Amino acid sequence: MITEETETFSDTVEEEAPVEACTKCTACNTVCPVARSTDIFRGPKFLGPESERYRSHQETAVTAGLDLCSGCKLCEVTCPSQVTIQEYIRRAQNKGAEEGGRTLREWVLGHTRLLSTFGSMTAPLANFGNRNPLVRMLMEKVVGIHRKRPLPRYQWLTFERWMKRHPRPRQTRRTVAYFYGCWVNYNERRLGEQVVAILERNGIDVIVPKQKCCGIPAVVNSNMDLARKYGSENVRRLSELPADMDIIASSTSCGLMLKHDYAHLLEINGAEKVGARVYDICEYLWMLHEAGELDVDFQPVPMRLLYHAPCHLKSHGIGYPATRLLRLIPGVHLEEVDEGCCGISGTFGMKVEKYDLSMKIGSRLFEAVKAAGSDSVLADCETCRMQVEHGAGSRSAHPIDIVARAYGHG
Repeated sequence: MITEETETFSDTVEEEAPVEACTKCTACNTVCPVARSTDIFRGPKFLGPESERYRSHQETAVTAGLDLCSGCKLCEVTCPSQVTIQEYIRRAQNKGAEEGGRTLREWVLGHTRLLSTFGSMTAPLANFGNRNPLVRMLMEKVVGIHRKRPLPRYQWLTFERWMKRHPRPRQTRRTVAYFYGCWVNYNERRLGEQVVAILERNGIDVIVPKQKCCGIPAVVNSNMDLARKYGSENVRRLSELPADMDIIASSTSCGLMLKHDYAHLLEINGAEKVGARVYDICEYLWMLHEAGELDVDFQPVPMRLLYHAPCHLKSHGIGYPATRLLRLIPGVHLEEVDEGCCGISGTFGMKVEKYDLSMKIGSRLFEAVKAAGSDSVLADCETCRMQVEHGAGSRSAHPIDIVARAYGHG
């Protein structure tokens, strides 16, 4: 276990402030990507703390515009009073769904792991259907998924099955648990393979405990009960690991759920202890470097790269460890792009009535990517990468992909 003495990052916003702490400064509205893109959305200040003052458990929770919150959490990152704006909005959304009933689309998108299991089992057929114009038109009419939104490709060989075949290293100096998440398991096994290869290169054994979906698709689709069910199971299983074993996540959103939302939003018992030993993969590798334990015998990777920091990474409060890692690699020419949210926000940009808005939110980023002319755009979030590829027509990858190439695992 890496001790706190090696941590060099900014503090995560962990202290919760009551709704009365909101000073109505409107800093949250200023950074909100949805509020900046449409006049219909009344902003996080009004829908969060301002409306919370007047909400009652006995009254209906429906507030106009609640469904337009994308869940990026930039409002909480910016709030000088540390008001948990997103938590008020999410709970109101959940209450409204309980009272009014959930749609088929909310059920489908909230059950990501179930959907992905089916997609993986029927990968060739599912991938064909997700790209067939007639199927997509039907999907738009029946489920409400926009026909133009590219959907992730499924893979038949899951990361879980690959890991069972993978031989464990003989000599290691420590062991970590890998929370790989639905994306790596069903859509991008190669990323998981790279994470394992990099950690093993640094003398670290990797185990993969049984796990459920992190629950964030359920949260953003107004089903906190389902998210709490998933989260409670994950906390139980991760709590059974040795107390000194670190937990690594390669998805910024999965990691944020484990680090923060299980304890603060879903109020799951035991989540605080689990969250305290969860690290983003790039955060963990940089901590190894700070401790003098990272193998920096990198091969040159001559590439011009553009880095986009996902919104949920900013909520971690760890800075941008990926950029520091990448600058250790010879040949890498790295630039950072700071044009705000990409717009997709997980399943938000998949919905038929929000697709155009999501593309408008990401338009500044798309133009910056096109102007940069880099070889690839890097982002720690899987849906950010999908959005950049769709909106800017650029290649994208996780920063770990470049680190793996530098180790000869490209």
